[in-house]
Amino acid sequence: MRLPFIGLLLFASTAVAQVPTVTFSSASTSTTGLTITVPKSDCGIPRRFSFTRSGTPCEESLYLYVTTGSCGTRPIAGDLTLATYGPSDTTASGNLSFSVEDLLSARNSTSDAGAAMTCANLTTEMTFNLCAAARRTDSTGFNCQTTYSSVGTPAYVVKYDPAPPATPTIAKVIARDSALSVQVDGAETDSTVVVEAAAVATSDAGTDGDAGTEDAGTDADAGTDGGQGLVGALAVEGTTGPVTRVTKAAGEGNVVISGLTNGVTYRIQATIIDKAGNESTQSAPAEGTPVKSSGLFDAYKDAGGEESGGCAATGGGIAGGAVLAALGIWLSSRRKVS
Repeated sequence: MRLPFIGLLLFASTAVAQVPTVTFSSASTSTTGLTITVPKSDCGIPRRFSFTRSGTPCEESLYLYVTTGSCGTRPIAGDLTLATYGPSDTTASGNLSFSVEDLLSARNSTSDAGAAMTCANLTTEMTFNLCAAARRTDSTGFNCQTTYSSVGTPAYVVKYDPAPPATPTIAKVIARDSALSVQVDGAETDSTVVVEAAAVATSDAGTDGDAGTEDAGTDADAGTDGGQGLVGALAVEGTTGPVTRVTKAAGEGNVVISGLTNGVTYRIQATIIDKAGNESTQSAPAEGTPVKSSGLFDAYKDAGGEESGGCAATGGGIAGGAVLAALGIWLSSRRKVS
């Protein structure tokens, strides 16, 4: 009686060991977590994955495919089948390659998919799931399940994002010493803010003045690229080059354009580049004029202080009062242009 029982255990063990599993991996530089974001400009560029597998499917094939639906069924019309492995196929690993253009073509092959979708005419976001599906044995280890199960991990998603961000607005321009601090509204999370500035071509470059009274965000210099020549919407009559272009991650405060000339009025426009690489149209233009920020010693002299050292320069009376007055003026000036 013992031998048949042992044979039964070995048979069941062998059946359970054949449960298939597939592990995907991707080296795409556009991957955030398990989501690969594809802009419209990259619609036809293949996305590459690799996979490893173990076990064998029960009776029918193991399918690797991409779908807009959920994983866990065999591929249906409109899905893109990437590979098929029968129960006797021992392939342990391989590579997969497909583009969003391929995915759209597969959907267009179905009679009920509606109007054909192409890279040129699809303007809304679309997500695709990378799947592996097979039939498994049931809990007894002997019989095949009648339905398919998802056997692939991790759950990679290809997100096609052809839509540009909404046009941003320049909410405020704050004058600083040789710089302008620009508050840009309308940037999406994980996007990049781009601000361009070009000097206004006038016979009178303007006078030192304050373009704003308070800062609406945290100022941090994002770096300045100059000498590019006129580009974009700033290349219009009324401005003179070069265009200064500054980029900064959204949510990190105002964009600071440095290296500007005090007293010169600059025309400014902003765009947004989203995570997929799509760029918005440019904002309505705004203008600002950097102003000189006097140091403490300049304010002290303007208040009647002495240039030479000694007791007269730091003592009480008129000189001491001049120092206090100069300090107040200087601090007020610093608050105004920060």
